[in-house]
Amino acid sequence: MPDRAADTRPGGRRRRDRAVAGVVGRAVGLRGEVYVIGDPDLADDFAPGRAYEPAEPLAGHDRLIVAASRVHAGRRVVRFAGVDTRDAAEALRDATLTVPRHGVGLHEGAFWVDDLLGRDVVDTDGRPLGVLESVLPGAAHDYLVVARPDGGEVLVPAVPELVELGGDRVVVRPPRGLFDEG
Repeated sequence: MPDRAADTRPGGRRRRDRAVAGVVGRAVGLRGEVYVIGDPDLADDFAPGRAYEPAEPLAGHDRLIVAASRVHAGRRVVRFAGVDTRDAAEALRDATLTVPRHGVGLHEGAFWVDDLLGRDVVDTDGRPLGVLESVLPGAAHDYLVVARPDGGEVLVPAVPELVELGGDRVVVRPPRGLFDEG
């Protein structure tokens, strides 16, 4: 459930028009290749010729254009044009790579968080539970932050067994005790 677009803030401003496609990892070998950890919800394969903008200023790089891309041992390895040495590749480490939001597709079942924020959250019987305030990334899955009418917040694991997205509201099948009072 992405919205890494909501997390891109060049110049301190929120960039809803851009999505985070991935983050550059460590250098691989001596010829300028790096590991790239892509967002699993985005349909982006880092194809040669594809251009990315760093979310934060990156010395010498306004854009990074993929020169070559491959998968090695289950991990994406990318070489960017003009990055030909290990030192140059290592200088890209931890860079967040963004693309225009309209230029990237989502895998089935994925949503842009910005499209969900502010929606009413109800249980399976239609009883109001609150409003979707934000989404927090987690190690295994994201968490929906539901603002309760009483002013509190509840974190709901964003897993298909508990949450149904779509339409104009979020339907939650909460386990006993998650939204209960007291």
